[in-house]
Amino acid sequence: MRLFSFFIFLQFTFLNVSGQIITKFGNDTLIDVACWNIEWFGNTSNGPSNEQLQYDNVKRILDETDIDVWGLCEVSSNTTYMDLIDDLGIYGEILASYSQTQKTALLWKKDLFNLLSWQMVLTETQYSYDFAGRPPLEVVLTTKNKPIIDTIYFYVIHLKAISDGESYGRRKNASQFMKTFLDQQRKNKKVMVIGDWNDNVTFPTWSGATVSPFKNFVDDSLNYFFVSKQLSDQGKKSYISSNGTMIDHQMISKDLFPFYVKSSSRVLEELSTQVSGFANNTSDHYPVLAYYNFERTPSVSIGDALNNNTLLSIYPNPAHNYITIESNSEIKLVQVMDLSGKIESSQMVNNTKAIIQLNETMPSGLRILCIIDKMGNQSYHKFNLIK
Repeated sequence: MRLFSFFIFLQFTFLNVSGQIITKFGNDTLIDVACWNIEWFGNTSNGPSNEQLQYDNVKRILDETDIDVWGLCEVSSNTTYMDLIDDLGIYGEILASYSQTQKTALLWKKDLFNLLSWQMVLTETQYSYDFAGRPPLEVVLTTKNKPIIDTIYFYVIHLKAISDGESYGRRKNASQFMKTFLDQQRKNKKVMVIGDWNDNVTFPTWSGATVSPFKNFVDDSLNYFFVSKQLSDQGKKSYISSNGTMIDHQMISKDLFPFYVKSSSRVLEELSTQVSGFANNTSDHYPVLAYYNFERTPSVSIGDALNNNTLLSIYPNPAHNYITIESNSEIKLVQVMDLSGKIESSQMVNNTKAIIQLNETMPSGLRILCIIDKMGNQSYHKFNLIK
């Protein structure tokens, strides 16, 4: 049985047939999510010229890094892709259904997730140009074998390339379309948007602009967070070239904020030394990885501490229209969930006392209160709501 309750980042290495070492980045206590552009995978006219070597390297990396969820870009041969899935054996998969040659895909470990649904979104004609004929792939997964079942909406995107004014404008438009869709159609859902965004979050790749085309998401920090932004800020690059920069990203909605393992995002630069000739024979992008903790204990008693130095007072219980939380340390965020883990309300606090209004539409019954302090520590408490 897979355990999720400890934040232990153990890394192992495997010796492949050519004598090279590939690191096991998959963490057996967490959920690992990575996105990777695999450069014209399976296309005999573009990308790496030795198709068999690229296939072998991609297969080894997916197999030996042991990552739970992959968002892939530039899958260019359905046959080669399905051969890869069959050879790996452990992943469920969805491949984008649009006609454009470079397709996106989502892979997930079948022992950790169930597929709930999938579809292409923003497929209408008015969006096609700005998304470069590659509309977002939506895959909805539910977690397995956990005290609370979480439903996660994954979106794999591959936005328009090239650092010029026209392409910048198309990426900006696509970002606006995507945000409007998420704001209106996926509010209060656990959302993760991953893939090749083809631009930097911290600054624009086009010299004619002064802000990232994704500023609309960056500015809405109460609702969205690029876990890969810290990599941009550090000057990391996921696109491998002399003028490459950080263009592959993971972004999450506020409902996933409590689950992200703080500062865990990273670029798997190690692959450049672990796979000989990686940039020429495998991909011109590095994978981008982050860790998430979905193990929660909803049966914690009222009054249990966030950590050894934090004291909480939560009242009244049963609650009617509101519930009050008092702490001796600053509270950052409070979420009210039903017993399935669905977030019914989320409120930023940034204070030692919080009065949480309970939505009039909430039915009576048990609720779980998730309290997060300024250091990211979490605590879960049950209370009864009576209308």
